[in-house]
Amino acid sequence: MIMFMGNEPESGFTATSGLHGTTLVVQASGELDHYHTPVLRAEMNRAWNALQSRTLILDLSALTFCDSSGIGELLQARHHGQVEGVRFIIAGIRGNLARRLSLAGLTQVFEVFPSVAEALEAA
Repeated sequence: MIMFMGNEPESGFTATSGLHGTTLVVQASGELDHYHTPVLRAEMNRAWNALQSRTLILDLSALTFCDSSGIGELLQARHHGQVEGVRFIIAGIRGNLARRLSLAGLTQVFEVFPSVAEALEAA
């Protein structure tokens, strides 16, 4: 069971995090755009600071939209994971985001799983 803690809903986007065993899962939901990337960045910073394992999963299954600034934030998180030696996994990409990542060739850059459950099994 994952218990999420994070920021309060903020006009169309939320980011929360919780532990599943020792693996930290950050869940993003709503529209990730220029105005909401600071919300994700703040929750990711909390997650990096609370990390107890060498894996962090970002669950994007509840994301309804992601623009280029949101993709930039995902790349920043991936870079942070590389620098810290943490396995950074994104799970649940679909729709707009899946199309954008594929067109940009970024599905080869990120470690991607269809669901959090599958990412947890691999972790």
